[in-house]
This record gives sequence, structure tokens and C-alpha cells, in this order.
Amino acid sequence: MNTSDSPPFWARLGAKLEYEGYVDSVYFYNKSMVPKPFLNMSGVNLEGNYSIILLSFEEKMNVHLSLFIENITNSIAFFRIILKIGGYSSMKKVLVDLSTRQVTLPNGTLLGQTIFWIPPCSKGDTIPFVGQENSTVFIEISDLSFKDTIQGVQDVYLIRTKSQKAGVSKPITPTEAQSIEYFFPRFIYYDADTFILIEGKIDEDAFLSAFGILRFGEDFKLVSTNIDLGPQNLFIALLRLLPYIILVAIILITTFYFV
Repeated sequence: MNTSDSPPFWARLGAKLEYEGYVDSVYFYNKSMVPKPFLNMSGVNLEGNYSIILLSFEEKMNVHLSLFIENITNSIAFFRIILKIGGYSSMKKVLVDLSTRQVTLPNGTLLGQTIFWIPPCSKGDTIPFVGQENSTVFIEISDLSFKDTIQGVQDVYLIRTKSQKAGVSKPITPTEAQSIEYFFPRFIYYDADTFILIEGKIDEDAFLSAFGILRFGEDFKLVSTNIDLGPQNLFIALLRLLPYIILVAIILITTFYFV
């Protein structure tokens, strides 16, 4: 089991990660956290009970999430988070312990942990993901594969969560959402060099909790970053070029012998 508590090597002043997804619903912790512009917007439905509130759209909405490190003191980073849902935009600032991924509001309110990166690990490892003590959700580093990214074909780890989602039947807090009782099982792809989230569900993440959001229920993908994700998988990149190489070779041979 890998329990590395070192800050990620890529975390520096000005580091930026941007994610994008398309959703037809947003789950909020309670009605008071639903942005007012959505309450009277056409094509938007609001439903739910005392536990969670569901905001649904008649058409899928583009969601953009930007994470930016404004300052770092020792292992504590000051993040600026910008969330855009359609034409709506909101900004929050949070403190993140880079060693533990614990996220707090400036007033000290604990929001849990972020899952936008994980500690260094290897295939076959089982590591703590979110939660505390007996409620910790673990992940299994189940496979090493490759994926197309904004920086070419990268090696990625596929992770699987070990949780038993039982459904939300009462009001819960952001930290409770990151327990084995409420955390949704999922698959996520992480870059094998930086361990940054490349693609997957970001539900129950502490950064979302800063906006009062519990989950989106859809995959998000890294669409921009100024962080070097590491070397590309050249074998796969060359393998994809092989048909073109063969075609060029055939043309050259044909031209040489028959023209």
C-alpha cells in the first residue's frame, strides 16, 4: 500500500488545470446552495427533498472547471477555482494541503479531499483515496494503459474505487460524501507520470463542494494545462502512423519501378 504524503512535484505558483464536461443535471447539498440565476431560468427544473437537490436541464450544458495555484507556503497552496455552467460563472478560493489533498475554505471549513491528483503509485497498489479512518475509500491501481490527451498519447493508470454506495436519504456534509457509505464507485484515468486526473467522474470532490455541488454524474476531461505531463508513449504514436508510412512506401516504390 502506497501512502506517500509528499506534495506533487508539479505543484508550483501559476500551475493551472482546466477540465470540461457536458451535463444534464447537477446535485446540490441543499437548495440554499443553488445559484439564483438558475431558479428562474427556462429549461431548468428543480426537484428534491431535504437530503439533496437536483437541478436538471432540458439540454446538456457545457461545464468548465479551472484550477489555478495563486500562492504556496510550505505545503499549503492557495487555489483559485472558477466554475462555469453554460453562461453562469462563479469563483471560489480554497486552501489545499498538498501533502494530504485536504481542502478547506478560507474560514477554516473542511471540505474533504480533492481527487484531481493522487499520490505516486504503481500498478497493483491499493491506496487511500478520500475519507478518514474507518470511512476511508480506497482505490486499486488496476491497469496501466494509454490515452489521448492534450499533450499527445500518454501512459495512464486506470483506478477503481472500493466503495459501497448506499444512496443519500438524509442531509450530508461534504466530508460525509467522501465516505464508503456515500461515495459513488467509479473508474478514473490518471497520468502515469504526474498522477493528475486525465478523465473521469469528479463527483464528491472537495473543489465542487466549495460551490455546494455534490455531483454531476458525468465524465470530465483535462482540456488545458501548463504542467508537463511527461513523455509521450512513442510506440503507440508510431503504431498509429504505420498505415501512413506503409502508404507512402507503396507510393514511392510504385513511382520508382513503374514511372
